[in-house]
Amino acid sequence: MNGKRRITRREFLEKSSLLATAAAAAGATQKLGAQINDTTGPLPAGLRVGFIGVGIRGTELLEASRKVRGIETVVACDLYTGHLTRARELTDNGIETCGEYERVLERKDIDCVVAAVPDHQHKKVLLDALSAGKHVYIEKPLTHKLEDGAEMIQAVEKSGRTVQVGSQYLSMKCTQKAREFITGGRLGKVVMVDAKIYRQNSQSACYYPIPPDASPQTVAWKRFLGDGPSREWDPRRFFQWRLFWDYSGGLATDLFVHLVSATHYLMGVEAPETVCGFGAIYLWKDYREVPDQIAALATYPQGFMLKLTTTVNNGHRGPELTFYGTEGTLEFRGDSFTFYHEPARENFSYSTHSYASDTVEKMKEIMDLDDSLSPRAGVPKASAPVEFTAEGGEDSTTAHLRNFYDAVREGKKPVEGIRFGVNAVNVAHLVNLSCKTGKFVRWNAKKGMVEA
Repeated sequence: MNGKRRITRREFLEKSSLLATAAAAAGATQKLGAQINDTTGPLPAGLRVGFIGVGIRGTELLEASRKVRGIETVVACDLYTGHLTRARELTDNGIETCGEYERVLERKDIDCVVAAVPDHQHKKVLLDALSAGKHVYIEKPLTHKLEDGAEMIQAVEKSGRTVQVGSQYLSMKCTQKAREFITGGRLGKVVMVDAKIYRQNSQSACYYPIPPDASPQTVAWKRFLGDGPSREWDPRRFFQWRLFWDYSGGLATDLFVHLVSATHYLMGVEAPETVCGFGAIYLWKDYREVPDQIAALATYPQGFMLKLTTTVNNGHRGPELTFYGTEGTLEFRGDSFTFYHEPARENFSYSTHSYASDTVEKMKEIMDLDDSLSPRAGVPKASAPVEFTAEGGEDSTTAHLRNFYDAVREGKKPVEGIRFGVNAVNVAHLVNLSCKTGKFVRWNAKKGMVEA
């Protein structure tokens, strides 16, 4: 023993807020780059954008939007005054700020809104933005409740506005090339997809640091609660909302949605038939309601199974998605993938070892087998693995936002529309339902409902 007492997890959680506040203060002097950092080609049509929610993800979306040519970041809204201060710092006071998102929507000079709010506020913010005539980029997971999807689809399609759901896996650098391999038949028939995201620290477990100035004076607490249960002021619920069912679907809607979105896009499918999930709290038990480890299986009518696993208790990184086909395997990592050509090769030495020698010789003649008891003719040969890595280019968040802005400008469909977003998050909801009930869940995609 070295005589030093190990800090407990509870002490770590209490002290991390002070450490993070110091780090944020130190980083406050770092500014964004130029509003427009791509100077090639003609300047695209300008769009004026408002941001609803500039917390962790919303700040990233603000930064990324400022990298897209022709985008003017006009106003930011948030329920915590510290987030608004940070937005002004990052833009050299070049952005207006407010506390009520209705003030953003009522402005006639705003073309688009980018919404990054807690899950339980997605539906209301989206519907209100559409009613105000805005184009909307809304972060995943699209819905907080399974039954909300149909209403949101109807509202978007009736509005005629462009809506993109923010699961940037669809805009990762290698996505299109990987889709060509899979849908083009290079893998043969895909029978299994293994999807996983493993993380390991307090931030991954969603115990985000609570700033020391958090109070009912700096946080619009009642606006945060919205239509949810009435509760007394609790900074943990505001800053660590993903730990609680009232505001989040936990790891399933947070992380599985990324994996499901990528799988649906790469495989060209829409919805599973059956889902089974298992989840539990194994390590991060302090006031947490949602599982810190979860696994699920989903079967698809196209004849393959999707295996989903995620944990915040282990950070061993592997390929996010592995597609197993009858002719090969593809390991997808977002910015790179590896394809292994692995055609089936018959060999009968194992199954004929108990046969008499003359019987085996007769079989070799009848079946045209070589001395190793493999077929002589028509045997496919494996080729060397194919490594594909995307070089350069922009990060996936900026690429996904650029796709949205281009869709608005050009009047085309975004890469991740409303129906796609609903189908992806529905899988996560079905996983949670299975976890809570301990039962298999059967999904009727045509009717959009769980079957009894």
